[in-house]
Amino acid sequence: MKQMLTIYKLYTKEGIDNYKLLLSSLGINNPYYLPDYINVFSGGLENLICFSFISDENNFIVIMPGYLRPIAIGGEKTDYFDFITPYGYTGPFFSANIRDLDICEFWKNVDQWYLDNNVVTEFIRFNLSGNYNEYSGDVVPTMLNVKGKIIDEESQWVSFDHKVRKNINKAKRENLTSEVHYKNIEEDKILEFYDIYMLTMKRTNATVNFLYSFDDFKNFINYNEKHVAICTVYFEAIPISSELLLVSEEMIYSFLGGTDENYFEKRPNDFLKVEALNWARFKNKKYYVLGGGYGFEDGIFKYKKSFFPNDVVSYYTGRKIINQKIYDQFIEKASELRVLSGNEKLNRTDTSFFPLYNKLN
Repeated sequence: MKQMLTIYKLYTKEGIDNYKLLLSSLGINNPYYLPDYINVFSGGLENLICFSFISDENNFIVIMPGYLRPIAIGGEKTDYFDFITPYGYTGPFFSANIRDLDICEFWKNVDQWYLDNNVVTEFIRFNLSGNYNEYSGDVVPTMLNVKGKIIDEESQWVSFDHKVRKNINKAKRENLTSEVHYKNIEEDKILEFYDIYMLTMKRTNATVNFLYSFDDFKNFINYNEKHVAICTVYFEAIPISSELLLVSEEMIYSFLGGTDENYFEKRPNDFLKVEALNWARFKNKKYYVLGGGYGFEDGIFKYKKSFFPNDVVSYYTGRKIINQKIYDQFIEKASELRVLSGNEKLNRTDTSFFPLYNKLN
């Protein structure tokens, strides 16, 4: 059976149109593959490509978007590239009928394309549904994530940590209320979320890549309405906590949110999580993905785990060196630049950063 690897340039209109057709034909409803998601929340469309691998009889297909980034060491351009998938739960998407043998053939074709096109390294952010199987590089358990299974309300309540139940009861005594806005979300509801989100980003000294504009959110929500919901908690009609949820056929994902610090003692955060969970159950979703923390089992992760103590999974990344010789040369050059700027040379055994030649500070 003949198989074909095609590369679409998603930074062109033709490429993005073909990509949208692929998503539609495959019925892909994972929000992390949406062009608007990648454009707004993962760094834009510049250098974005997509691998498409298909059989001649359309018996299976694989698609994998990602950035083909020109490599520059210390600002000095090279003739080489690295490949990295968009932020979030991405990596390759496999059609339902694909075999392990077909997946291996996909990676074989991609690896050959890398060799033919001066690609030095590959970094894959996998999803939480096992798409790292048969990967041709190194699969690294990078952090823990909470992928909460949605069960009946009574059993779910009992499964929460005691502290969660205590905080929810307090929130109810404080007469907090909530609304989940989904499809045809009015602009004032988006603004409620945005104002709380931006106040939270300012309070926490968030980096500039988290400072999205109101139009970014409004356009993303309006153009992808079945993939987005907003859960907002109110006290006496005042919005005090809000979260943007990403929605797929089986899951909701906790994505971006914030809380007015003046109302922390009323426990709106816990209340919001449970209200979003109840909405997801009503919508017949199977999982509520809360994600992980900023570090391994840090305070943020432990907070998320308190809602689903038994639903912790590993989040994997994929790492691959295609051209070891050039990779070593780049590490050596990056090490020299680090020494000149007063830092230590790169430790080649450092697995906390990949590709290592980008670690200049």
